[in-house]
Amino acid sequence: MVALPAPIIAAVNGVAAGAGMSLALAADVRIAAEGASFVLAFGRIGLVPDSGATWFLPRLIGPARAAELALLNEPISADDALRLGLVSRVVPAERLLEEAHAMAGRIAAGAPIANALTKRALRRALESDLDAALDHEATLQGIAGRSADHAEGLAAFIEKRPPRFRGE
Repeated sequence: MVALPAPIIAAVNGVAAGAGMSLALAADVRIAAEGASFVLAFGRIGLVPDSGATWFLPRLIGPARAAELALLNEPISADDALRLGLVSRVVPAERLLEEAHAMAGRIAAGAPIANALTKRALRRALESDLDAALDHEATLQGIAGRSADHAEGLAAFIEKRPPRFRGE
């Protein structure tokens, strides 16, 4: 999921438990229904959180909160997940897929190359100091700046019209 160039949106409805929670953590954006909950639960059966949970969780919510979730194995509500920064929004269950599709549509309307490079830059920045992140951004900006999508974006801006990105 991390290596996929396209951004991934997790729409969580119900219980995201164990590896299901780990998969949600691997998404680029997480939206939860009001009744959703999250629980690692691995410790309840004598296992260690896996499927990337120990890598993603501390980066999303900090090491102390991650340790609490992983060691207590207690479920957290969608509202608590929002408060912790585990999800970016909570919506009524009946609107979850509508919200996820709308967000996906807004992302898809953007420049595919820029989206993929942005995803790459955000992931790499987690492992970099500021100077390295700035250097990586500059490299990626050079790639994006040479794309046909960038030229289209500039033309659309000047012509005051929506851009028609083609991923080129």
